[in-house]
Order: sequence, then structure tokens, then C-alpha cells
Amino acid sequence: MEKLRIGLIGCGGIAQIAHLPALKKAENVELVAVCDVAEDLLERIAARYEVPQRFTDYREMLEKADIDAVLVATHHAYHAEICIEAMRAGKDVLCEKPLAITVQECEEIVEVCEETGRQVQLGCMKRYDPGLQFAQRFASQEMGERLTVSGWYCDTVMHGRYVRSLVPMLTGSPSQRRPGRVIEDPHLEMLLTHGVHLVDTLRFFGGEIAAVTSRFISKGGDRASLSLLEFEDGAGGTMELICSVRMDWFEGVVVHGRGGSVVARVFFPYYRRGSEVKVFDARTGEYKTPATPDADPYERQLEAFARAILEGRKVSPDARDGLMDQKVLYAIYESASKGRRVEISP
Repeated sequence: MEKLRIGLIGCGGIAQIAHLPALKKAENVELVAVCDVAEDLLERIAARYEVPQRFTDYREMLEKADIDAVLVATHHAYHAEICIEAMRAGKDVLCEKPLAITVQECEEIVEVCEETGRQVQLGCMKRYDPGLQFAQRFASQEMGERLTVSGWYCDTVMHGRYVRSLVPMLTGSPSQRRPGRVIEDPHLEMLLTHGVHLVDTLRFFGGEIAAVTSRFISKGGDRASLSLLEFEDGAGGTMELICSVRMDWFEGVVVHGRGGSVVARVFFPYYRRGSEVKVFDARTGEYKTPATPDADPYERQLEAFARAILEGRKVSPDARDGLMDQKVLYAIYESASKGRRVEISP
């Protein structure tokens, strides 16, 4: 089997929790190089995963490593510059979410994709959750006209305990590169860090979002975002985002259409468990539920990225999806900040 030769940029938490295991499990990729500015961390990760080529400067890796593509797992403050330099060095890119910090940076990434002919896949891996894929196929192909598309993403105050129980051996270093507080407003930081997953999932099910009317809620250290959504096809919806619920992780999507409905419960991502889905088909009067044994979304997105690059097909979600996600997130921020409805340019 032909394999895509990949270099990993960034060996921190998300790389260790999600991407390095996926890189070792995926059938059609080969991890041949790793890069991190913290040399001690780099050496430990490279030894653990038996990676032959090691770099402390990603520019040197782009120049010297025998790779076809890179996986960018750094802090998102560095995403734009790395994606752009990688494409100009002739590499395709799988980039962790969000695509960048600003809409302008995302637009520049899209422009460089067009300029170089290289591709960037956004790491919104929920599109590769097999339960959500089953639900989306029904919603887009069998349900008929959509009426409403709503979603919620409620992170838990027990998040850290979840991670410690699932990933007991995270490796760190005092030399790791940390950008400090890049986004001053905590509401905007919550949107870009967590809301991007929910916006991308809602666009996956409902298509483009044309306008939003949003509100922020802040009590003590707790913050939430509530939005009314207007989709381009005339459907409506709601979006609830909160990162401090006093309960288990709670995430999901509900879609109602003229030919049926979809209800999906999404689990804490590091469980690598497919979403629980119930689809009601009004034509038959029956519910359908998929079995999802092959459910690691990080592995599935990586294999899909490799297939697309090796076969010369378009990646999904691509850089333009990352740009549209960012436009929606900034529209939510503007709407909540100014107390008015905000339209989103295509």
C-alpha cells in the first residue's frame, strides 16, 4: 500500500493524546519526522514512537525531511505561518483547529492554497465520527428539506480529570514554546478554541450559516454563548456553547426536516467512541441506529487526508471551511458584543 510520508510539527498535549497514536495506527501514512522547539521533549517523543528524523526548527524540517505533508499540532497562534510556509515548500497540510487566529489569516491561507496548488485540511475530526457521518448522510440525502439544525457543546469542569484518567503519561518540558495570552477577550478565546468544533459540525449538517443573533453570559468565572442561526437554505437553528458545566461532557446535534429527524449524542473526544445516533425516517416510520466499532476520529481523519492527497482528490474540511468557520465565530462575537443581528459574507 502506498503511504503518505508525514512530518509532525508540535509534540505537546494534543499531539500526544490524539495525533501520535493516530499516526502509528493509520494504515496509509508513515511518520518519518517530528519537530518541536523543546529538544528534550522532541528526543523523548521521537524515541517512544521510533521516528528517525528529528528537528527543532520546522523550516529546517520542511527543507530537509523526506516528507510529502505535515501535521500541524502547535498552539493555534502559529498555525497560519506554518501552514503558509509548508505549502510554499511544496507540502500539503493537516492542521489542528482553529485554522488560524483571525479571518484575515484564514483568507491568506486560502489564497496560498490557490497560489501553490497545495491543500490544507482542517482538523475538525468530528466530521469523521462514524455516527455523525451516518446521521449527516441521512440528513443530506434522505430527510428532504431541513427545518432546524441545532447543536450544543458543553465542556465539563471535570475535563482535566477525564484527560488524566485516559492519558496517564503526558510528557512535558520547561522549554516548550508557549505564546502567552494571544486572545485577550475570554469569550472570543472560548469561541475560537471550543466553538469552532460546534460551528463546523453545524455547517456539516446544515450548510452555510447566513446570519447570527448572539448573546454572551458571564457569571463569576463561568461563560456561555447562545446563538440563533439562520442558514442559507432558510432553515433556522440554535447553538449553545459553555465550557464549565457541573456534569459529564454534554454535546450533540438535532436536525428536523420534512422527511424525518436526527438526534446525535457526541462523547468526550478522547474516548474515541462513535456518537450515539437515532435517525427517524418518516417514509417508513422507523428509527435507525448505526453500529460504530471503528470510531477513532483522529485516525479516520488522518487516513482520509492521506487518501485524498495520494489520489489527487479534495480534502474535507478544507481551508475554505476553516475560513467560513472563522467568519461565523467572529460574527457571533460581533453580534453578542454589539447586541444586534450580524450577516455573514460568503
